[in-house]
Amino acid sequence: MTVEQAIAPIGDGASIMVGGFMACGTPEMLVDALVAKGPKNLTVIGNDAGYPNRGIGKLIHAGLVKKIIASHVGLNPEVAQRMNTDVEEDRIELVLVPQGTLAERVRAAGCGLGGILTPTGVGTIVAEGKQTLNVGGRDYLLEEPLRADFALVRGSKVDKFGNICFHGTTVNFNPLMASAADYVIAGAVEIVEIGELAPNQVNVSGILVDAIVGGEKPWPIE
Repeated sequence: MTVEQAIAPIGDGASIMVGGFMACGTPEMLVDALVAKGPKNLTVIGNDAGYPNRGIGKLIHAGLVKKIIASHVGLNPEVAQRMNTDVEEDRIELVLVPQGTLAERVRAAGCGLGGILTPTGVGTIVAEGKQTLNVGGRDYLLEEPLRADFALVRGSKVDKFGNICFHGTTVNFNPLMASAADYVIAGAVEIVEIGELAPNQVNVSGILVDAIVGGEKPWPIE
């Protein structure tokens, strides 16, 4: 599809998972198209908030994000500014989730699980409002699965069926998020014919992918 066709279903109030780790592995082309389209009040789920001019940070800077669920936002000072602003329409709600817990909650959704048990956060403010279970004499928090309406992922090579190969560390959160969203859009550096990817190169099966967009730029630091 064209990038405009791929993001067309994303409207106001949508929840979106965005792959990447400090914006490495984030589909910048899809993010740019979303900024141009301008859907409001988005809930964005990602490892971090990117940078002010890269990754999820572009969505925040454009004023499209109402809520962000992430494990680290310190690289983007605009998040703190928008958390504390007195202007209601500019304010962002931030939900911080420990990184391992975030990954496992997304994985749980993709696997159809009812949640995960983790000792991380027991006895802290992270535990507020959550169920605590004792297993084998140790307390665990029940963390619920984390799903989204859409996932934006970035593939180094994507075949025309949607099978995705990630280069190097761009793999990070992308496979998890591709499994836990209702509609998955893959931004591809290179689109190849079916059969060109060897089975052991496929990190995400094409059965999970709904739209493919070519033209994503390669990163020399991958």
